[in-house]
Amino acid sequence: MPSDPELWIVGAGPAALLLADACVEQGIALGLLAPDLRGPWRPNYGLWLDDAEALGVNGYVGHRWAHAKLRFAAGPRVLERGYGLLDDRRLQLELLARCEAGGARLLEGRLAAIEHDDEGGTLVCASGERLRGRLIVDATGHGSPWIASEHGPAPAHQVAWGELWEVEGGGLDPDSMAFMDWSSTGPEERDEPLPPTFLYAMPLGDNRLFVEETILAAHLQGLPTDYFGALESRLHRRLDRMGLRRIGAGPIEVERCVIPMGGPLPRGDQRTLGYGGAAAMVHPATGYMLTNVLRRRQRVAAAIAKELEHWVGPGQPSRRIWRAIWPADEVRAWRLYGFGMGILANLDRAGIDRFFAEFFALPESRWRGFVSASSPTPELMATMLRYFGAAPPAIRRRLALAMLGREGLRMARGFGGLFSGP
Repeated sequence: MPSDPELWIVGAGPAALLLADACVEQGIALGLLAPDLRGPWRPNYGLWLDDAEALGVNGYVGHRWAHAKLRFAAGPRVLERGYGLLDDRRLQLELLARCEAGGARLLEGRLAAIEHDDEGGTLVCASGERLRGRLIVDATGHGSPWIASEHGPAPAHQVAWGELWEVEGGGLDPDSMAFMDWSSTGPEERDEPLPPTFLYAMPLGDNRLFVEETILAAHLQGLPTDYFGALESRLHRRLDRMGLRRIGAGPIEVERCVIPMGGPLPRGDQRTLGYGGAAAMVHPATGYMLTNVLRRRQRVAAAIAKELEHWVGPGQPSRRIWRAIWPADEVRAWRLYGFGMGILANLDRAGIDRFFAEFFALPESRWRGFVSASSPTPELMATMLRYFGAAPPAIRRRLALAMLGREGLRMARGFGGLFSGP
């Protein structure tokens, strides 16, 4: 008979299940709560093959490409770094099976409230059921109402419209994917209400192609979803210019994606813990999160197990676990990434094209760590200084003004770790 849960994790996405799996390995009595535990994950999850190997999910990569291509106004560039698309359905079902085999309680229900007291916490379900535990982790995704954040500016947003098509023409290279294609889609862009966008494209075999038109990061006017129509139109025009004939009356699948970028981090003094999007773990300059969730899960599970083994109440243990979720060094790095995102969000097409052309001209060791969010803070700062020295004068001026202004001051104030208090 499974033990009553000491830890409840709310959610059923990658962050929730990957952390749950790590906690079960630690022997923690665990419960999972979500409205639909087996619903398909959205969006698709891509990652670098060396990251997949290092983080233990190489066996779950469903498609692989030997190269990732970039395209700028100055011409194309090929990154000799393999890229993969996760077989997320297989990973999801195997994580759930491992949790069940480890004695976790899996419950489908909708969370209505979280209550805390001196002994632990209670999940109040919409059905009226009350679930007790010592610790609660919110892994429900971006914009969670259960996690309090520090004060700060509103996030930028990454918005993407993706489609899976059967296509003809275009000379698809099965060994390469388009990581960032910043080429213009024509003079029509002048009249479109869109920030700069790029193409992300993955050939999947059998003449199937997944394509996505993406706003990397921008402070938008109106709702992010208002931009889907213009992104769809630009994507179709781009495919036409590429000479790709789409087969069928419509796409096989459509993917709509909205990701907050560079928003406030969570406060480090709250009883409800966060993980994944609920804890603002999205890379502020790229929009990727999966590698961050994978990289931290064992560390966070070990911290939870330690606190539960020597349980004295939820106050100080929660603070210590927050420091495992967001150690000071990673907070510093995230604030540096967020500072860079703030620069990107204000660049026009020519500026952002030039920014990335110069960035990927840096030594490979520099851009690898930045893109994967794996560089320690001193290395990250060295990369940014190296870029600053090589950047065009217009971008150097913009960086210098931001560093000496409000953005730079806020970044420096937050270097000590997560803020506490309102």
